[in-house]
Amino acid sequence: MGGPMTSSAVEGWGVESIRKAKGISLEEISNDTKLKIRTLRAIEAGNFDELPGGIYNISYIRQYARAIGVDEAGLVQFYRANYPSAA
Repeated sequence: MGGPMTSSAVEGWGVESIRKAKGISLEEISNDTKLKIRTLRAIEAGNFDELPGGIYNISYIRQYARAIGVDEAGLVQFYRANYPSAA
């Protein structure tokens, strides 16, 4: 499905640093979204090959975005632009 995002795309992705700056733990997000911590780590690292793909990835990204308080549409757009083979 295309491999992980490039390192520059992951830096631009920046979701882990946003989450940490807001003091939100992966455990909190997991409890709120019911997503597994390994899924959340894959999202933060841009390792989308570890996820099921397609609409599931979009759904997971939207849930993650809501949990950390960022724009869902913007995050999905960034994902699609930087990881087109999985979107």
